[in-house]
Amino acid sequence: MCGILGNFGYFDRSDFSEQEKYISDRMLRRGPDQQNLFEADYFISKHSRLIVQGSGDDGIQPMRFENLILLFNGNLYNKDDLKQELISKGYKFIGISDTEVIIKSLHCWKNLAFKKFNGFFSIAYFDSSISKLILARDRFGQKPMYFSKKNSSVFFGSTEEFIPKKYRGNIRNESIIDFITYGFVPSPNTMFKNLFSLHPGSYLEFSLNEGNIQQSKVKQYWKPEITNEITDIVEAENLISEALDKSIKEGMNASIDVACLFSGGVDSSLILSKSREINNEVCGITANFGNEDDAAERSISLAKALQHKNHLIKNISEEDVNSSLGSTSAICDTPFDDTSLIPSNIVFSTVRESGYSVALTGDGADELFCGYSSFGNLKKLEPYLNSKLDHIIRSPFKYPARLFSSFFGLDFSRFFMNEDDLLKDLLCNGFKMREWQGLIDTDYNPLHYLNNILSVRDSLSPLDKLRILNLEFKLPYQMLYKVDRASMFNSVEARPIFLNNTIVDASLKISSSTMLCNGQKSVLKNIYQSQICHAGWSLPKTGFGWKTNSYDKIFNTQDNEFLKNQIGIDGLSLLDRRKKHHKRAYYGLFSLVSWLRVNT
Repeated sequence: MCGILGNFGYFDRSDFSEQEKYISDRMLRRGPDQQNLFEADYFISKHSRLIVQGSGDDGIQPMRFENLILLFNGNLYNKDDLKQELISKGYKFIGISDTEVIIKSLHCWKNLAFKKFNGFFSIAYFDSSISKLILARDRFGQKPMYFSKKNSSVFFGSTEEFIPKKYRGNIRNESIIDFITYGFVPSPNTMFKNLFSLHPGSYLEFSLNEGNIQQSKVKQYWKPEITNEITDIVEAENLISEALDKSIKEGMNASIDVACLFSGGVDSSLILSKSREINNEVCGITANFGNEDDAAERSISLAKALQHKNHLIKNISEEDVNSSLGSTSAICDTPFDDTSLIPSNIVFSTVRESGYSVALTGDGADELFCGYSSFGNLKKLEPYLNSKLDHIIRSPFKYPARLFSSFFGLDFSRFFMNEDDLLKDLLCNGFKMREWQGLIDTDYNPLHYLNNILSVRDSLSPLDKLRILNLEFKLPYQMLYKVDRASMFNSVEARPIFLNNTIVDASLKISSSTMLCNGQKSVLKNIYQSQICHAGWSLPKTGFGWKTNSYDKIFNTQDNEFLKNQIGIDGLSLLDRRKKHHKRAYYGLFSLVSWLRVNT
């Protein structure tokens, strides 16, 4: 993994030098092994590198090839295939790094190369022959890219803090509402008015024209599309099993040893089991919180069944949690409410302390293979979502449902929602609009992000729509944001195996009914059951959150007064309206207060 910082256009060299110093620690965490600076007319860039492919003499960045200068953060799974294709076209190679494959792919195919790349990446490349800068991100936005443009200059970098404060602008008030609703701020917006996040699966061009920077429209080169070609569970299992074998082999390809995050759940167990076929001594790393957490018990049981000896268990103490909690603002440059950030940081710290810089993870499996309880719940409600039933079910019982909810302390509201309202409600992991309306004075509607996704998917079934919403919205902005920040804070490259293009493309062929034919994540559970002699496939899903009962201590009345004074929001009143998941709500408010204390 790497850190990227750059500027294109007419700029003050001292601004860049000051920013270099300001982010030096952050840049070093993202790339501790090598740092280099490159300057050309109207272009300056710095790159910090975590060496995973190649050596210190191979893959040095910023890399130059003829008229192109490349800064690359990520990993390319299909570098060998692309390399052979480029060799057949007359290109020559001097090393084994994927960086060299990428720059020569861009030279050969230009921006069409992005569709060819199988991996995770953020890319900035400058074409000196036409004075043009291109920024790009992988399909799901596993690797970040931020930018901020003024009239004559554009800054770009790996995280929000990489962009100088004078470029970011003032706080965007609508982003506070976005965060309250979702627990994160969706692309292209950030917490600042003039700071933007490049959308996943897209690229953006900047050119210099008569002293001003011209910005093109964002061009989307990939979006997930469900085809429903496969409706037979056995065919689905065979397809995914074959794709998983190929992806594990590509994921294990590195110039250094690779570890596996191993919770004992279905996803991580499949990854460890299949990784052992390539390296029988691969290290499985488990985080154990004790108390109600059963990860240690699950993982030990499977390790014994596999006769796997290289199994490391990190027993997480209260001190570990408090230390991780205190690092929240340093890990994330923006408010973020997912409590699994805390154990994720501890686990990646353990990976690094154990001598590893690359770890395979199971992120993306729940979104691709319908692993969340929301999929199972929606399947039960789907027969009642027909609009013809609105006048029978929804209209007459809408207001009685609110009374029942208030009286019994239970939430009946979802049963009486129409299809679109229900889908959007399922994706709001923060405070629902129905929870904060009346407490926050605003005309802004944060649901426009979800409306934009659903507006072009009207013909899909409710379950298909939920899959798309998870893949286009929850996965990039919540799950992958967390993985990138927690892993990079500890100088570790995380490789989410299930997001290899081969698995993604295969999973999108499988119908939702097949995915859920025997419950959530049926395809992966069936593969586990048929290939691993262990009963772990039948165990209930457990979350990877912060196991504590003291979460209410991190947001108190003093914090609430600060929040009201700064942005006019009463957090304690919001908590009173919250019917469940208080832990996440408290942590979200804590994160927001922590960010505001630094930025106001």
